[in-house]
Amino acid sequence: MEPDREEILDVLRRVACSRPNDAISLALAPKDIRVGSLDLWGVSEFKVNSTGTAEVKFTDRVKAIGLLLECAGGGEDGMNALLDALAAEEE
Repeated sequence: MEPDREEILDVLRRVACSRPNDAISLALAPKDIRVGSLDLWGVSEFKVNSTGTAEVKFTDRVKAIGLLLECAGGGEDGMNALLDALAAEEE
């Protein structure tokens, strides 16, 4: 089953609005955190090497926002639609 347009837009919204706080908390204190409850939508890669050092790579939020803007029609009207959709997502 292929994802539909709304599912793709939802993922892009989550990536665009994801904050790095949970990923940083996980990197600093991995044994104290339940991963299932974290917002890791903005993480593209998470590695812990043999010495225990964590490396976190984040997604390109600007690119995700650009794709959302493009899907909203671009231009000033698209920007307003995108901002309205993101504001509704936060409520």
